[in-house]
Amino acid sequence: MKNTLQNMHGERFEREFNGELFKINKLEQIKALLLCLCVTFLNISCLREPNVKTNRAGIWFDSPAQNWNEAIPIGNGTLGGMVYGGVESDTIKINEETLWSGGPRDLQNYEAIKHLPKIRQLLNDDKTKEAERLINSTMLGEYNECYMPMGDLVINTNSQEKAENYIRQLDLETGLVNINYSIGGVQYKKEVFSSYPDKVIVVKFTSSKKGQLNFSTSLTSLLNHQVSVDGNQVILKGNAPKHAYPHYLGEKPPVYEEGHGMRFQMNLLVRNKGGQVNKNNKELVVENADEVDLILTAATSFNGFDKNSVTQGKDYESISNQKISELRNVDYAELKENHISDYSELYSRVKLNLGESEAANLPINQRIKKYKPGTDPGLTTLYFNFGRYLLISSSRQAKHAQPAHLQGIWSRLLKPAWSANWTLNCNAQINYWGVEITNLSELHLPLIELTKELTVDGARTAKNMYGAGGWIAHHNADIWRTTSPVGGNGLWAIYQVGSAWLCHHLWEHYEFTLDKKYLTEVYPVLKGAAMFYMDNLQRDQDGFWVTNPSESFENHFRKPDGTIGWACVGATQDMQIIRDLFQNCRQAIRVLENDSEFDVKLEGYLKELLPMRISPTTGRLQEWKDDWESAYANSGQLAHGWGLAVGSQITPRGTPELAEAFIKTLEHRKPWEQNECGSWTGSFAAKFWARLENGEMLQKVFDNHFSWAVFPNLTSNFRGLWEIDGNLGIMASIAEMLLQSHSGEIVLLPALPRKYPTGEVKGLCARNGFEVDIKWEDNELTKAVIFSKQGENCKVRYKEKIIELDIKKGGSHSLFLDDYK
Repeated sequence: MKNTLQNMHGERFEREFNGELFKINKLEQIKALLLCLCVTFLNISCLREPNVKTNRAGIWFDSPAQNWNEAIPIGNGTLGGMVYGGVESDTIKINEETLWSGGPRDLQNYEAIKHLPKIRQLLNDDKTKEAERLINSTMLGEYNECYMPMGDLVINTNSQEKAENYIRQLDLETGLVNINYSIGGVQYKKEVFSSYPDKVIVVKFTSSKKGQLNFSTSLTSLLNHQVSVDGNQVILKGNAPKHAYPHYLGEKPPVYEEGHGMRFQMNLLVRNKGGQVNKNNKELVVENADEVDLILTAATSFNGFDKNSVTQGKDYESISNQKISELRNVDYAELKENHISDYSELYSRVKLNLGESEAANLPINQRIKKYKPGTDPGLTTLYFNFGRYLLISSSRQAKHAQPAHLQGIWSRLLKPAWSANWTLNCNAQINYWGVEITNLSELHLPLIELTKELTVDGARTAKNMYGAGGWIAHHNADIWRTTSPVGGNGLWAIYQVGSAWLCHHLWEHYEFTLDKKYLTEVYPVLKGAAMFYMDNLQRDQDGFWVTNPSESFENHFRKPDGTIGWACVGATQDMQIIRDLFQNCRQAIRVLENDSEFDVKLEGYLKELLPMRISPTTGRLQEWKDDWESAYANSGQLAHGWGLAVGSQITPRGTPELAEAFIKTLEHRKPWEQNECGSWTGSFAAKFWARLENGEMLQKVFDNHFSWAVFPNLTSNFRGLWEIDGNLGIMASIAEMLLQSHSGEIVLLPALPRKYPTGEVKGLCARNGFEVDIKWEDNELTKAVIFSKQGENCKVRYKEKIIELDIKKGGSHSLFLDDYK
């Protein structure tokens, strides 16, 4: 039978899978209605019996959050919240994606170019320490500004009675947070969500007995602010600092100055059925109500990365006031339906089943604490789905939309870890490793927009620091889109390929969508990045083009004479990323049939880029141009694996010698055992083994990550710091253990661990516009369905056999195990 589905662009198509009939137009609307009815029924059931065990498609707790790492994140890409779910006192910590310290400023280093020739000569002369001192004294600049917490929505019941049968849960299928408990025989419920369609955070209070809702509510903030009450609204107005220091500079308070600092406003509307709402100083007090809705809107004066948010800012007060006015009379059921319909359309595109786990009956904090390798396959599914939830919640399309940063969209601190910025030597990009394969392609666009915006200051940096054309971005970026090296140490600050790595994402979005109009729009960005490297690359002693100065992903080397340092020429990762950029530019030129003269130049440079090298002494892939050892092998950072984990320059079948050399590197450095396998350490290690098609080593990374690097609320723990790149990087590798397409083939189940003998996945995407469903039993493929959105030919590999398919646009083809025998 044919299944009728609707893709992300609203087109209708048909495909065959499992002999079931699906229709996404009217039928999906009916399903959405039934879902709402089911949710309503479940909610009524919870009110009657709060201790009913929870939805296995989510995470749940049997107690309120005691701290940030136990709270439940919600978000709509613009407004984020962390839901604590307290009984006597409750908090939702609020963030808005554009609220940052600082403003547009000129951070260009106009002196560095005078010292660049000497730095390059020192490195060519092998004078490492002298070069490092000169880099640190002449090439560095100021740190990024910081992402700011907007404020807290506070709810106080002042109840002295103990709550019973407490459950706090996030339903991943609907994006709803439900808090249920009973006091004195009365069941209470709070339902919380952040809506993308309506741009609000909503809290619904109900109880099983009328007239039982009594609480006060207010707004507060760590930033300079004033609170007022107007009718049934609490309004908070505030401003961000002129400057905020990163956390690693110690106890330096934010700097406020009159006339500086982004402005913002939050509006909290209280709607009640039954009872009354009264003002008490700067809070609203609800007494004896039957039902209560809290509706929160927010806005900032941010008006673009290049505009002063005070003198050229948006009318943030009017924006927030107007939004709350528009929603004043919108029924809660409509707000909820709008949210579920929007969110579930994205979330439901992919379905994964890796096996059931009895551990799902445990609260998530206990489930994580009790995790042991070889157990709980359902946790892998849950982690994959939670990663998709985090990405949907923190990266959505809108004017001035910001991509997910180190903490996604959530932060509670005035000095968040690494300023909650976009760190371009891996973390920002890791967040988007899985966006295309997990069928969330449009969520990639905020990162693509950031890349476009960086070209403005990036062109100035290219000219002022290097005397080059094109554009460059270094190690860090913030909302003001400055591109100069930051402060501290050239070990990280002079990272020259942040711009080229971002361009890899521009090309990947095209590879998956085959959107030629989009490619036409971003080609100048790709070309500009390539032009910088053409102007800036230097010849080494052997005549190869190399970066100079260079460093390898914050790693130190040890030379044969014992010298330890970081400054070098032609670090392997640099050359891999630049090669990838040049190759992608050439492919774009072929697609667009333009710029043939530039294509010839690219071809010439590609022939003379420094190639990867295998150490004659160890047989390992060299991280540096010369055969140097890593000074700190247990750092967890393997920069030169970029061509395997991200690019396609190292593959098991295409370049077996390089793959084998990198396996030796992995066996020597063991990154999955370092830094508790959190953040980028776990993400890269998982990607390495997924791409090497080694399911058992991949599972070892998962086991270490789940054992060491997960907070009680399932978010990623990096040495005690809260980051989501661990969640999203591992999510990408879970997808790639089931499907890969970077090497020119669609590869089915390339790295499936034995832990998941039977399962299925629906809706994963492959390059060139394919969508793939896969089923397996006893660790063997049973059926795959390849659906073509664009009508491209494809090669589909399972183990050592390849089947070539020619599928018309909108058509599908089913493959079975017998086809591969």
